[in-house]
Amino acid sequence: MSTESTDPVEPPATVAPAPEETETDESPKKNTWLKPVIVAVLAIILVGGGVYALTALNGTKVGDCVSASPKDVDKPDGDWNVSSQGCGDTAATHRVAKVLNSADDPCPDEGIYEPVKSGGDSLCLMPNLAEGNCYTSGDDGAFKKEACTTESPVKIVKKVDGLPEEGTVCPEGSSELRFSEPASVYCMGVHEGS
Repeated sequence: MSTESTDPVEPPATVAPAPEETETDESPKKNTWLKPVIVAVLAIILVGGGVYALTALNGTKVGDCVSASPKDVDKPDGDWNVSSQGCGDTAATHRVAKVLNSADDPCPDEGIYEPVKSGGDSLCLMPNLAEGNCYTSGDDGAFKKEACTTESPVKIVKKVDGLPEEGTVCPEGSSELRFSEPASVYCMGVHEGS
């Protein structure tokens, strides 16, 4: 008997070496500058969005100053146009006295507060008044800062933080404008200069 196998034996497979990559003028070059540019653009978008979020109404907090007026003068209980302002800006007609949880929550009892809805936010606004400044009432009922003259209807002659007993803090001849939130008293008089 023969011990030879009749099964055909396949020769071992040979692996051809991969062809070497050579750079030619047609091969794409790596854009090492592209990644930093994309990161920078995304950073600008994120920072810009954050700044917008802080200055938009959703970031408004008690004490902030805003320019506010009804979108429709005939419907002052409707939506208002509200935008953040610096408190010293003449466009800053109001100051945020309270941020409400819902439009059904009431504004504080003592003071001249304007309940305002703007988008999904509900606020209680008070006039943006400062000691030494003169004001007139605009067509929309808001106090508007003006130059002090003998014609000025109202001058804030004194501001007192807190709510002392009525009639104890304002000079003679001035009247009190009291606010419970934030607790403050404005003494309103007339400008006596030229």
